[in-house]
Amino acid sequence: MRKLIFACAVLTGLKVSAQHFCATTEAQDKWFKEHPELKAAFDKHQEEAAKIDEEMAKNGYNLAGKSAAGNYTIPVVFHILHLGGSENISDAQCIDAVNILTRDFNAMNADTSNVVVQFKNLIGNPKIDFVLASKDPNGNCTNGIIRHWDANTDWQNFTANYAYTWPPNRYMNVYVVRTMEDGAAGYTYLPGSGVPTAKDAIVILQNYVGSIGTGSGYTSRALTHEVGHWLNLQHTWGSTNQPGVACGNDGVSDTPITKGYTSCNLNNTKICNSSIVENIQNYMDYAYCQRMFTIGQSTRMNTAINSSTNSRNNLSTSGNLALTGVTSPGSGCVPFLDIAALPSLTVCSGKSLSLKSFTSNANPTSYAWSADNSAVLSSSGTTTTSIQLTMPGITTVTCTVSNANGSATKTLSILVENGVPDINSFLMESFEESTTAPPSTWKIVNPTTPTLKWEINSEASSEGFLSMYVPGENLPANSIEILESPSFDFLNNPGAVFSFKYAYARANSANKDLFKVQASRDCGGSWKDIWVPSNAMLAQNSGGDLPTVFVPSSIEWALYDGLVDHPNFLEFTTEENVRLRFFFQEDVGGVGFGNRFYLDEINFDGPTGVNELTRAINLNVSPNPSSNGFKLKFNLSNNAQIKYSVISVTGAVVIAENAKSFDAGSHEMMINEQNTLQKGIYFLCLEINGVKMSKKLVVE
Repeated sequence: MRKLIFACAVLTGLKVSAQHFCATTEAQDKWFKEHPELKAAFDKHQEEAAKIDEEMAKNGYNLAGKSAAGNYTIPVVFHILHLGGSENISDAQCIDAVNILTRDFNAMNADTSNVVVQFKNLIGNPKIDFVLASKDPNGNCTNGIIRHWDANTDWQNFTANYAYTWPPNRYMNVYVVRTMEDGAAGYTYLPGSGVPTAKDAIVILQNYVGSIGTGSGYTSRALTHEVGHWLNLQHTWGSTNQPGVACGNDGVSDTPITKGYTSCNLNNTKICNSSIVENIQNYMDYAYCQRMFTIGQSTRMNTAINSSTNSRNNLSTSGNLALTGVTSPGSGCVPFLDIAALPSLTVCSGKSLSLKSFTSNANPTSYAWSADNSAVLSSSGTTTTSIQLTMPGITTVTCTVSNANGSATKTLSILVENGVPDINSFLMESFEESTTAPPSTWKIVNPTTPTLKWEINSEASSEGFLSMYVPGENLPANSIEILESPSFDFLNNPGAVFSFKYAYARANSANKDLFKVQASRDCGGSWKDIWVPSNAMLAQNSGGDLPTVFVPSSIEWALYDGLVDHPNFLEFTTEENVRLRFFFQEDVGGVGFGNRFYLDEINFDGPTGVNELTRAINLNVSPNPSSNGFKLKFNLSNNAQIKYSVISVTGAVVIAENAKSFDAGSHEMMINEQNTLQKGIYFLCLEINGVKMSKKLVVE
């Protein structure tokens, strides 16, 4: 098996080396940290549940009355968040998971025969059935398995991500996702936590659902564990997520005090009390041989299901079972539809995308695709098709699926960017045009801290007066700041080179700032990491470790010109429209508020060898900036024909010199000696024997 942190995984019969990790404790701790006013009420609710258990235990949990009681039934809905991969599990896998829940919550699992003798008479039967809903909250027919094309399949515990929750007083909502933060595989909130109704749901990884498909028998009881939490059971060692650390109590009288286990040792383990064997086979432990609830746990769950807390007492009422289609099944289901454009919703004009439909709830008998903005569909009546995007702007795609019971329609908007590259010859960018904003062809993206971002800096530069920088000393941990370049034509500039200078100081050796250069060939629709240096290397090449605010000197600027030669960039060298972006994330997983990262002298040069030639001839322009002309110095190893021109930022040629012959040796030329240039930014375009190079000039 893959070695990762398993969540509340209730494994049967397999010894694994990974620790099982259920994030319920972490989720609740985070919630109470954000809402401390709710913690006291939750603690009181748990104390009352423990007192009820204590009293019921004195009366033998009223087993006679319990055995005569009928079963409870809970309507279930699965929300499968996916991006078309294996996380889009089958209906059969969800049905299998529901069957396993009903089996485990009725003590019908055959492996109860393997429960150790000390707990044979303590096997509880909660008598809870789980049934997929057949009516949605509006009374429409459903199969209880809803699919959503959603990037949140890589799940983070944000309230906004619970966008699909059906009323939790009527349904048990289960979100199925691809990955989860912190490496967990599942979590939920105990009743009484005070979370919004949308968060009253279970979240679980797709490969911990059921025993077929992407699931397995070894992981299939993770959902049993999470439903236990959802019905107010704690881990057997108590309300922590630290099994094996300290003896603890879960508030249930017939589950022995235990530290909890991550492996299965059934040799009458007695750690917390030398005379009492511990219940390692309990579903609410972390060992891999779970196969039972105790009678007390079953009673505590029955108490929860009869409690008004989180309206759990409404779930099994006859009225709710009728409304959700358990006792009066819905019929005549209409297909549920989601559509996606691959690989992204952003594309360059002249390019194509794949369009896919994903249906659930019922099988459609017809498909109908359409699009505007002069887009061309390869076919309009199939489950999948392709689309040619010809015009920049927003293209709206519509798909309608139908069967005898009705139809469903979905639309999506595709951003079509101009496929003509912004830069088709050369670029020298030192950010000297404005003290408040980068050039108009550059874009700043701030997904986390919009008020703190890549900014123009006048304190330091490698050339001229200004540079771009990230004010890391003001950024909280994990803040992401992105500077996106204009598009470059590498296809028609074979051998072109791309370089830039940076300056950086790391706040301290524990800091985990992340900087990387990424590339896109679909106008920003998707990005690939190209150069991802360690922050230790960046600091070593520049400002080192520095606890005070870093303002680089001229010798602390480092040059990076290996982008085009990087193996990760190979696929981009034949592309006509390539965007690059400089990605900075502050102290990933740390405390934040580190130090600064600077960027300057971004150069896109034409033919191979320009940078090398510039260095070989020792090309130098000084002073720069200047108000009294520029002195151009260079060395020639052989005779050469040289000419130059000066171009304004608008592209106008303001100075032009014809080609002249120069002998081998050192040479000087004066530019703007008569001070004819107005204040501003210019480009010196120098040509030596047909090889072109350029330098930026700043006139004060």
